[in-house]
Amino acid sequence: MEVFAFFVGGILPYITVVLFIFGMGYRFYVWAKTPQPGRMTLFPAPDSLAGGVLAESLFFPSLFKGDKILWLFAWIFHATLALVFLGHIRVFTALIDRMLLAFGMNPEGIDVMSATAGGVAGVLLLTTGLLLLVRRISVRRVRDISGIPDFSVMILLIAIIVTGDLMRFGTHFDLEQTRVWTVSLLTFSPIVPPNGGFILHAFLAMILIIYIPYSKILHFGGIFFTQALVRRR
Repeated sequence: MEVFAFFVGGILPYITVVLFIFGMGYRFYVWAKTPQPGRMTLFPAPDSLAGGVLAESLFFPSLFKGDKILWLFAWIFHATLALVFLGHIRVFTALIDRMLLAFGMNPEGIDVMSATAGGVAGVLLLTTGLLLLVRRISVRRVRDISGIPDFSVMILLIAIIVTGDLMRFGTHFDLEQTRVWTVSLLTFSPIVPPNGGFILHAFLAMILIIYIPYSKILHFGGIFFTQALVRRR
């Protein structure tokens, strides 16, 4: 267990960063160099390219027009995921705490707000994630176009959410340990938190991060390329 914990906390983070950066760079390079045989545009052309891309990225209007129930689940899931990402900045650094303190909040208020928002986000993520998985299994037209990678990613996401919720609602985990771990990684002298739940959660999360550039999850990056193509004048 100690060997696995050191690998996850002391070696895998560096591997994850290298593979993620390389994979993202390669995918963006391929997208940029892919020839466009025809000019695909929306008609009538939208007034603002930047505004249209931003709206599609934040609110998924195309999905809303096609499937309102899926849009609801997907939008809640992605919006909550974005909030959880911001929350993890607080987990790994004290930056957000310092900003909130500068705005007049006290440490106790910050902790209460974080616990409340994090708990709600954890429940919402798990609920919408399970609903999306059930939909992928139960709706035939979605199941027919889904492969093993699609189901694997959904199960991996749910496992990450579950292990995160267990740390929040189950055993208490000291944030200071994650901040010490972050600094130790930056100084190339890893200090691995002695918490099995955290190690498992971190392991699953890093596997997902490594897989992102090589999977459909990269739609969050590809959407900017596709929307720029169809919205150009």
